[in-house]
Amino acid sequence: AVVSTQSTGATIQHGRRKGTPATDKPKDKFLILNSKEWQSIQDRKDKVLPADVQLALDLQKDRLEKHQQSIEQVSSWGNTIVGKRNKRLNARRIREEQEELERQKLDIEEAEIKAAERRAAIEHAKKLQYYQTDRVKGFHGALLLSEVIKEREAQIALKKEINNAMKNADDHLLQWEEEQRQAAERLEKEKSAQRAKETALLRKTQYEQAQEKRKLEIAARVQDIEEGNAIHKDVEQFHKENEAKTKEREARQRMLKQNYDEHIAMERRIVDAQSQQEKQRDEEIKLYANAKKKMAQLRKTREGELFQSFQDHQQAMVDHLAGLIKEQVDDEDSRIAKAVAERDAKRLLEEQNAKAKRANMQKEILKHRQESMRAQTLKMSEMEKDQALDLQRRIAEDQKYFQEQQERQACKKVEEDEIQGILCKQASEKSNKIQVEKHNELEGDKRSAQMVKEEEDEFQRYADAVIDLAKQRGRPVGPLIKAKNAGAGGGSGPIFEGKSNLRPSYQANDAYGNQLPRFANGAAKKTAQSSETNKRLGFVW
Repeated sequence: AVVSTQSTGATIQHGRRKGTPATDKPKDKFLILNSKEWQSIQDRKDKVLPADVQLALDLQKDRLEKHQQSIEQVSSWGNTIVGKRNKRLNARRIREEQEELERQKLDIEEAEIKAAERRAAIEHAKKLQYYQTDRVKGFHGALLLSEVIKEREAQIALKKEINNAMKNADDHLLQWEEEQRQAAERLEKEKSAQRAKETALLRKTQYEQAQEKRKLEIAARVQDIEEGNAIHKDVEQFHKENEAKTKEREARQRMLKQNYDEHIAMERRIVDAQSQQEKQRDEEIKLYANAKKKMAQLRKTREGELFQSFQDHQQAMVDHLAGLIKEQVDDEDSRIAKAVAERDAKRLLEEQNAKAKRANMQKEILKHRQESMRAQTLKMSEMEKDQALDLQRRIAEDQKYFQEQQERQACKKVEEDEIQGILCKQASEKSNKIQVEKHNELEGDKRSAQMVKEEEDEFQRYADAVIDLAKQRGRPVGPLIKAKNAGAGGGSGPIFEGKSNLRPSYQANDAYGNQLPRFANGAAKKTAQSSETNKRLGFVW
């Protein structure tokens, strides 16, 4: 196919596409393309590949699709080597998963068994630990005492029966029984002394612990007081240093102002001295000018006198020469007249030169004076400029110094604010710490009271069960009931609710440090009266 295109200079129109026509080219020119060129243009425009290349690409794509279909079809076969291997791997994976599940079940069962064993061991340990407490040991002691009393009653009854049955027994048997009784009494006394010794040791240990705690509290208070005093001293030292710096700065400012005033006064004195020197110099110049004028007048008068004497002498000479001339010949007259004329001309020239020299000297004197006055004026103006610049420089330095002082004061204010903030923060942190410690102490007391209450309830339940069992077995329950009473300490007084439900059995000491008995004797009353207080004295355990 032959396609015609119309070329219009810078644009080519294809079909209905139009460009901007050029006005300087004719519009009746056409471009003729053959089918091969047109097809090449269309291929480049549409990006069409050659036929052989497109065929190779289609074959490769078809081959890849068939290969993928083959892989998908073979993957589902079970009678191939790969299929059998996949089956074995799947079976192995399933078997391992089942074994893992079994192992997990065994682990869970074993963990439950271990947990049960741990709980049983913990319960047993708690029970043993509970049996080692003072209350339970005391209660067990009371239980043992009840058993001993029961056994002793049985022994007494047996002894009565034996005594009734064997009234006429040998004396050595009676002696042996007496020795056994005395040995039992000694053993009982030794046990009582050992118990008293242990009680005294416990009391001493508790007293030492209380003293140590009190010492620690006093040391902490002393340390807080020392820290407060150190901080107060630091603050006072800081204020003293600031006052010293302020005084030093004020003294430096006063010294600077004094130096400045002295400098200004010195400059004024220098200016006054310079003005006085100028006046003296002007007076000297005037005196010099007047002296020069007088000298010129005197010189002029002297020159007039000399000229007059010279004129007189000349007139005399002329007269004398006239007489001589008359006497001499005529040729000599002309020669003398010429000599006189030359001498007069020479004298006139010397007078004119002297006048010109005097005029030049006066002009130079006037010029020198004017130059001196201009130099003095220029020097004064430069001095005034220097003074103005120096004043501006001093003002700038003063402003800079005042600005630096303000900046230092601002920095100092910031530092003081920071120090104040740090001190306030430390005080707040210390107060918060004290409050937290008090709160923790109160919480600890509450938890301790709750634990004591729970332990007391548990002990009461345990004691009730043991007393019921002892009643069923016919044992005396008096010691058990006494040991069962609420409140540790073994005393017979009231229970102190705020001291872990303690029941004290003694007062601490008297005025001389001696331990007091349970009852309030005269020494206790004397101690209470001498203290002049209604508060409770001594310990409560």
